[in-house]
Amino acid sequence: LVGFALLAGALSANAMADGPLPGFFNPLGLYVGAGVGRATINQTQFDDYATTYRHIDGEPLGWNAVIGVRPIPFLGAEAEYIDFGSTHLGAGAPYAVGSYIQQFLGSDAHDTAAAVFAVGYLPLPIPWLEPFAKLGWAQVREHDSYAGIYNNVFINGTPVGQAYGSQTTHPSGAAYGGGVQFHFAQLAVRAQYERISGSRSFGQWNNPDLLSVGVTWTF
Repeated sequence: LVGFALLAGALSANAMADGPLPGFFNPLGLYVGAGVGRATINQTQFDDYATTYRHIDGEPLGWNAVIGVRPIPFLGAEAEYIDFGSTHLGAGAPYAVGSYIQQFLGSDAHDTAAAVFAVGYLPLPIPWLEPFAKLGWAQVREHDSYAGIYNNVFINGTPVGQAYGSQTTHPSGAAYGGGVQFHFAQLAVRAQYERISGSRSFGQWNNPDLLSVGVTWTF
């Protein structure tokens, strides 16, 4: 952030003098953008045959894409797609359940989300520096898959043995975040944090988040 601030200070005089695209009328302050950064996935793992729930978590690479409007300087709105990336839980050691051997072979989770936000900007006497906060609603697409050996689980008297499964759920909940952006005329460099609070169908919480750096372009 310090590097962004120094760069912004060096360029702000020229940047603030630039105007919108010639001949383009943009009363709503329409802009588009994208970013990339570190995500966090931390959720209860789906498994048809396990006797207890297990947890999967990781910090994969994530990214986002946004379209927004800013009709007045201190308030706007955004629609956003967020990909929190994929994370993997490795295999466990085999263990005995009575005379039967059972083993967890691994699982994966991949979270994406569609979100809408109201965005508020804090006015500062430095025109190219803009802290902001955002609050809205999101729906997560949560895809889980697993594999295991379940010799102690029987279906119609036959052991399940090695099995694979997957499930896609769509929890929804509040979405919120904030950050700071540095303006260079129509271009803005943005650093932000976003988090979604979405409950799963079996009562556990799924709260993916993304810490990212990106750019926006105002038409």
